[in-house]
Amino acid sequence: MLFSPLVVGQDRYLDIVQKYRRPQFFAEFIALPATHHDSLKLVGNIRLSYDNSFFVKNSEGKFSTDLTFTTEILQRNTAVTRSIRRKIVTVNSHEETLNRTEFVETVFILPLKKGDYEVAVEVTNNDLQKSLRMERQSLKLSAEPAAAKQGGIKASQLLFINRPNITNDSISIEPLGVSGNGVFGRDYLAMLYFQLNSDSLREVSYQLFEKQDQREILTTSGKLSPNNLISISALRESKGETQLIAERGKKATGELLAFIDFNAKAIANARYVLKATAVSEKGGVVEVKKEFDNAWINMPYPLYDIELAVRLMEGIMITSDEVGKLLDGNPAEQRRKFLAFWKAQDPTPDTEFNEALEEYFRRVDYTFFNFYTNRDFGWRTDRGKIYIRYGKPTDISREFPLNKPTREIWIYKNLNKRFVFSDITNTGNYELVSESQLENE
Repeated sequence: MLFSPLVVGQDRYLDIVQKYRRPQFFAEFIALPATHHDSLKLVGNIRLSYDNSFFVKNSEGKFSTDLTFTTEILQRNTAVTRSIRRKIVTVNSHEETLNRTEFVETVFILPLKKGDYEVAVEVTNNDLQKSLRMERQSLKLSAEPAAAKQGGIKASQLLFINRPNITNDSISIEPLGVSGNGVFGRDYLAMLYFQLNSDSLREVSYQLFEKQDQREILTTSGKLSPNNLISISALRESKGETQLIAERGKKATGELLAFIDFNAKAIANARYVLKATAVSEKGGVVEVKKEFDNAWINMPYPLYDIELAVRLMEGIMITSDEVGKLLDGNPAEQRRKFLAFWKAQDPTPDTEFNEALEEYFRRVDYTFFNFYTNRDFGWRTDRGKIYIRYGKPTDISREFPLNKPTREIWIYKNLNKRFVFSDITNTGNYELVSESQLENE
């Protein structure tokens, strides 16, 4: 039996979407020390989400986007060097083009002299001949990212990466790519690049602090094992220009990568400081620090307003009486009770990220954008209610019977269920007309 229509703050939902639905565009640059005292290497990572890339349907019925990523390094308004990369991505369906969690991206390495620069980034859609995004950042690179006063070791800034693929010959490194921040609920690491310069590392340790008001609370700490300190012979871009490739040759070049696994998947959606300390055999000490948000990228919109979120649970997760109980009290009490309710549904209670909470409200968001009609918001339509309850169907098809309303059939093979919706009013408002078991058909 379907739940009754929800009475929710529709205007509030629209306000939230308009405020927080920004283009998913990320640009990050970090400096790596080079062998020459006056030089460095700049690693850049530029990403634009599919839903902001403007795909075009091609002759084969697929969808493609053709983007050019242009990055200019400027000093006193004069271009010093640039990277121009063209990226073409093709997907099979229109639905994939609306994805906010998939990206068109590029990774590059540029040699630079030490100095202060400005970086100008532009992303252009070549089919539309239109600039999609422009951004400028300042780069303060006059000094080494980090260098020991004794000994010869130099270190890069910390770079967050997805868990690398390590083989005997090479290491494939994919930047996390959210402008220097972490991603809440994601399994990621921090990477340091070292130039040893006739020195060697004795140990590398780290400390992770959560920032609370003006305090830093130690969350975790540790020392890296030898398996997480890997000598390399070169660092370059991958052929697809979406990863870094570290080559593991036999020839010693004094380059080394350190991978810091601080159990990122377990930490909260909060602000942190990660500190790494490297000690060399010659007594040199290098300290690197990174302050970052462990950001919930694409957080479902109802979670910006706890009262709205609670009301969107009515009829599926809770009764109307339970709605009243959760909303009793001030905003802090409402939030505490809301999170306690969802903690009991959490399939991974040992981590801060709650997959059940995220999935439920992700479905609500989906109904908002895909099932809206001139009569109801998406979550109040019959299709919206079924989608929130059961998730994405295994199969969706449409029938166009002669002189009858269009019908849409949803199949859930895992549940043995079949739902039939009919556009009775011919307005796009598909109403549920039948529900049956597959095995009985």
